[in-house]
Amino acid sequence: MSHSVHVGTATAVPGQITYGVFEGVPLPTGGTDPIPVIIAQGKKEGPTLWITGSIHGNEYSGMAVIHRLLGPGGVDFPLAGLAGTVIMVPTLNPAGLRTEARSPYYSHGSDPNRLFPAPRRANKNSSTTTEDSVPTPLERVYERLFERIEAHGDFLIDLHNAVIGSLAFAFRDPIYYDGPEDRAAAQKLQAQNDQMLAAFGFPIINEFPSAEYLKKNLHRSVSGAVLHRARRPAFTVELGGYLHVDTRVRDAAVTGLRNVMRWAGMLPGEPEALPDIPRPRVNFPVRRLMHPRVPTSGIVTHLVDTGDTIRTGQAVARLTDICGRPIGPDGGLLRTEFDGYVVGRMQGMVYYENDPVLWLAVRDDSDLLVPYPDDY
Repeated sequence: MSHSVHVGTATAVPGQITYGVFEGVPLPTGGTDPIPVIIAQGKKEGPTLWITGSIHGNEYSGMAVIHRLLGPGGVDFPLAGLAGTVIMVPTLNPAGLRTEARSPYYSHGSDPNRLFPAPRRANKNSSTTTEDSVPTPLERVYERLFERIEAHGDFLIDLHNAVIGSLAFAFRDPIYYDGPEDRAAAQKLQAQNDQMLAAFGFPIINEFPSAEYLKKNLHRSVSGAVLHRARRPAFTVELGGYLHVDTRVRDAAVTGLRNVMRWAGMLPGEPEALPDIPRPRVNFPVRRLMHPRVPTSGIVTHLVDTGDTIRTGQAVARLTDICGRPIGPDGGLLRTEFDGYVVGRMQGMVYYENDPVLWLAVRDDSDLLVPYPDDY
């Protein structure tokens, strides 16, 4: 990538760390809601890595990881040995961060991590515009930012938090191809993505199955858009529970980022050993699943904890009424239908009909290199 890199008011300078802002949503009171941008550029040519955080405003760990990677005033960043450029965005959602809310107040009810541009389809005509397809102001901002990612980006890692008390891990997305002629390119992208995930070093959990992945608009997440529209390696990292920063996980993520830079040829030396983080031991690939769900409203007592391995038929929770009397057959026990492990327990004890009880990682033998469905 060229050393001429501009993102908003931030301009890369070889051998320096520069700071600026990207123009955000226009505000009725004047001005915009600016998105902070940091650019670290080496004196040697090399790839460009984007590191983004806090697109959900109550998920702080991504910002903490970027601060730790830089060190106070950027003094700890390995600038001297850097080949290429690292573009860091501490928060993609400044309004949500200020109000400690998942979504910004000017896009209430939406998930900002589903508002990045959708994939381009060579064999589809998407020129028809409906009222529902008119972009919101935040979508417009993300469209413009995505243009900079496409122009100045070889890889991207998006930093998040999951449920309270959850494990730290990285998501592996499905890779779609647009007809047989596109399959080889998709296969190459998948191989690069798998290598980058391995270099980062966190436990890997596959995303939802293909149909559910598209239905949930995960292809329009930050990493999903980079994968499927820009066709560049990208993934999402979950850095434990939200609303706080786990310092062990933070430091492990910093090490993982430096190791990705080594894998990409941006830093010299051998990979560092990651600080110790919980790693459930299973000998099969896994995908995420919210399971089991309560058949009726009641009070839930969890019988397993984060990181526990589970087997099909195992009792993982008990459903009772407000007085503690079991609800339903089998003494109110809720059993899992899958082998895997517990990523996190859904918070609280009060559950309504069909609420999920656990966030699981369950056995997954599916192919993650898949054609776009005919109806997409």
